[in-house]
Amino acid sequence: MNGLMLHCGGQLKPREEVFAVPLPEATSSYVPLPYESFVTRIEKQLAIEGITVRDEKLALAKQGQRLFGLLELVLPGTETRNYGCVLGLRNSYDKSCSTGLCIGATVFVCDNLSFHGSNITFERKHTVNLLRDLSWMITDTVAKLPLLFAEQSKTFERYQETELSDAQAHDLVIRTYDAGALNVTDIPRTLQEWREPRHAEFAEHGKNAWRLFNAVTETIKGDLWRLPARAGALHGVLDAACSLTLLRREEVALTV
Repeated sequence: MNGLMLHCGGQLKPREEVFAVPLPEATSSYVPLPYESFVTRIEKQLAIEGITVRDEKLALAKQGQRLFGLLELVLPGTETRNYGCVLGLRNSYDKSCSTGLCIGATVFVCDNLSFHGSNITFERKHTVNLLRDLSWMITDTVAKLPLLFAEQSKTFERYQETELSDAQAHDLVIRTYDAGALNVTDIPRTLQEWREPRHAEFAEHGKNAWRLFNAVTETIKGDLWRLPARAGALHGVLDAACSLTLLRREEVALTV
C-alpha cells in the first residue's frame, strides 16, 4: 500500500497521533468509540486467528474527526498470490459516519485497492450498545476473513479468464461511469490504462476483465474516502459482464 493517496483533505498519520485525538463527550443517544480501542481490538482478534498485519495505514480528515484505516493482512495459505487481503475500517467523532469494517484486496504490483459491495461486514451507529456489541462484531468479521477472501480470489480468477474486445471494454467503461464508479473526467485516463497499461503485468495475458479492472482501480486509487462505494460499483459491473452474478445465484439455488 505504498502508493496510497488521499483526497478530500485526508492525511496519513502515525497511530500515536491518531490515538491522541480528543474523544468527544457522550450523550444519552451518542457514545463515541475511541480510535485506539477500535484499532487495537481488531488487531488482537487478528492475532488470535493467526492472521498477520503486513502493513497499516491510518488516515484522518476534518481535523481528526474522521478516521479511515487499511490493514494489509497475510492469511495462512495465501502468501504466493499476486494480490493480498485488506481490511478497511472507519470511525468518526463528528457523527458523520457509522463505525464499520469491510473486506477488500490490494494488487501488489500497483497498490490498487478494491472492496466488493457484498463484503461490507458491518456498519454500526454510535448508540449506547455499540461498546457492548463491538467485540462479537469484530470476532465475527475476522472469522469470516478466509472465506470472504476466497470468494474475492474466485472473482479475480474469473476476471482473468474473461476476454474482452476493445468495443466490450469501452462499453463497460461507460457502464462503470453510469454505476458511479468513475467520474466523467476519469474516462479518458481509464481508456488509456486499458490500451497501454503502465504496469506491464496487466498486458501480459491479453485483453481481459482483469486488465480492465486494474485500469479502473488505477484511475480511482487516490480517492480513499469514496473508494469502497466506487470499487463496489465497479465489481457490480464486471461481475455481471463475467456472468458471476448469474453463477452466484445458481450456487445459492443449489444449496437451498
